[in-house]
Amino acid sequence: MNQRKAFLAYFFKAIKPFRYALLKFIHESIDALPENSDVDMLIDETEKPAFLQIIRKGPGIERVRLHRKSFVTFVSIFFQDGSYLEIDLINRFDRKGTIYLDSTEVLDHAFEDEQGLKRAAHHHNFEYILLFYQLNSASVPERYRKYFAGFNFEQRTTIFTHVTGKYKVNINVLDELFDMNTRFSKRIISHVKDLSVNRFPFKQMHALRYWKDATGDLLNHRGITITFSGVDGAGKSTMIAEVESALQHKYRQKTVVLRHRPSLFPILSSFKHGKAEAEKKTRDRNPRQGTNTNTISSFLRFLYYYVDYLFGQYYIYFRYTLRGYTVLYDRYYFDFIIDSKRSNILLPKSLMKLGYLFIFKPQVNVFLFAPTEVIKSRKNELSD
Repeated sequence: MNQRKAFLAYFFKAIKPFRYALLKFIHESIDALPENSDVDMLIDETEKPAFLQIIRKGPGIERVRLHRKSFVTFVSIFFQDGSYLEIDLINRFDRKGTIYLDSTEVLDHAFEDEQGLKRAAHHHNFEYILLFYQLNSASVPERYRKYFAGFNFEQRTTIFTHVTGKYKVNINVLDELFDMNTRFSKRIISHVKDLSVNRFPFKQMHALRYWKDATGDLLNHRGITITFSGVDGAGKSTMIAEVESALQHKYRQKTVVLRHRPSLFPILSSFKHGKAEAEKKTRDRNPRQGTNTNTISSFLRFLYYYVDYLFGQYYIYFRYTLRGYTVLYDRYYFDFIIDSKRSNILLPKSLMKLGYLFIFKPQVNVFLFAPTEVIKSRKNELSD
């Protein structure tokens, strides 16, 4: 048993006296919870300090990181053995200032299963999953469709009666509700936005809380930039793919991968060959095969790409970094300093270093290297 599983066993035993309702929990038991899954649970806001105290006292914890919002606290737990768990302590059903479910009602109707876990009632769990994705402009994922498809006739009838009665949708089967942008989904969203709790003056109060949360995210939860450098064949692409996968699936982080530069401007050859063909030629062309030897041509080429960095970095910052993304660069400005010929540029390194003064510095740069024989085995086209 890894420390994540040991913690989960401890945690659910410790919170047994408290009110809570597991949401989106489609597993038979805690032991069946996949390693890359988090735990969503509705709690009474007054009991949140007790939940956090229990979490901090858990076994095997290396550190706990909290991301607080007015309606939820995201608890990231890092264990000593490298395992990870995120618990979302939800105290209000709120999507950008729109209240979509009554939290007191959901807590009051939670039931305790055979394992002693307190789950949201099936009709509330269905409703939460449906609204969660619909309000995020997404269709319900296949795993939840299969989960509800496995319910018996009585359970599906209870859900069907609750949803059709509350949202006044004329459906034949529950499956008709799962896809986004249907007349049913539009009716459901319209119903939610028309709730009294989402009208004046409550709507304005919710909006203020939302903007307060959003401002707090901008100030305290910015993303970071990680760059990967190294010669061709050192394993950058493989490493980036592994890091991206770990950040997304294990640590639930938003990520974006960029190649070499912000790419606010297209690659120069696209003006001649078109974007798609130019990108294909760039991927297929062996590195350091450019024939440019002219200083003026090199300077103009470098100036074009430098302006892309200079202005594009602000675009990346506002679009991704301020919104909490981890930006992964496959190569970065360092390539101009170390090996400008790779970009078909022949200019003094001192000029490239001077330009770096005005370029944003990454929080982490990973430099990859490998023995010559390994690189040659991966990149047979490279010369000695």
